[in-house]
Amino acid sequence: MSILAILLVVVSAFLHAGWNILGKSNQSSGPAFFLASSGAAATILTPYLIWFLLTIGFDALPNAFWQLLFFSGICQMVYLIGLAYAYKQADIGVIYPMARALPVLMVGYGTFLLGYELSAQQWVGFLIITLGCLFVPLTRFSELRVRAYMNLGVLWAVVAAIGTTGYSIIDKEALLHLNQTASHLLADQYSSVFYLGMQFWAMFFPMMVWVVVSGNRQELSNALTIIKPSAVAGVMMATTYGLVLFAMTMTENVSLVVALRQISIVFGLLMGIYILKEQWYKTRALGVGLISIGLVLSLM
Repeated sequence: MSILAILLVVVSAFLHAGWNILGKSNQSSGPAFFLASSGAAATILTPYLIWFLLTIGFDALPNAFWQLLFFSGICQMVYLIGLAYAYKQADIGVIYPMARALPVLMVGYGTFLLGYELSAQQWVGFLIITLGCLFVPLTRFSELRVRAYMNLGVLWAVVAAIGTTGYSIIDKEALLHLNQTASHLLADQYSSVFYLGMQFWAMFFPMMVWVVVSGNRQELSNALTIIKPSAVAGVMMATTYGLVLFAMTMTENVSLVVALRQISIVFGLLMGIYILKEQWYKTRALGVGLISIGLVLSLM
């Protein structure tokens, strides 16, 4: 990865931890918080989306791009819903590392199946990151056993991790289609912002459908009552993933971007302690240390 790509992802990771703190502090709203934040981000970016399509032509993008965008939106919805319900069950110091670190191996394996190469050292780094993830939810080392992870909070964190894995792999492929179509007219960063806006709409509409079909229509009115913090989170979400998408255009293997994003775990834990007054344990310190070592090995 280039130095610029690394800096973009690190800044993105800090912002990502920040909007998760907002999400945790509004956990009583559940999916309403993420419904409102994704809708706010999509609305803000809509004028840009119209300009981009007018520039390249409304019929210029291939069907494969729209299909990938649709499935990415579904994966984003799975991620946000999993995160919302996970935060109802446990501390951000438990949920955030689980949801962020688990996709490292998943995305690594997925990109390997797609034909991208990873060195043995990078695989070792991915394994160490995942091992660190296992220690973070514990309060004592004696709790390191299977039943320590058998709770609803961790289950929903795994659901969120599956969503992250899906959209991380899909977005890289969708950006390739988009850049191939628009690169003769606009630079890749313009395409990244366009994809970002389209992705927010792609996650907003499925989430709306899910809320209605699941009988949680109360979440719609809840979303309106927390529109201000949700709008702030939406802007942070847009900025965060926009930087990641731009970094993806500069990196061949998306699994390296996903691995580096896990530095947000450190940011998330520290914010949880100093802002939400959550507890710090030796097990979490070890987990953070392992995650940091794994990141260094993955990017060397």
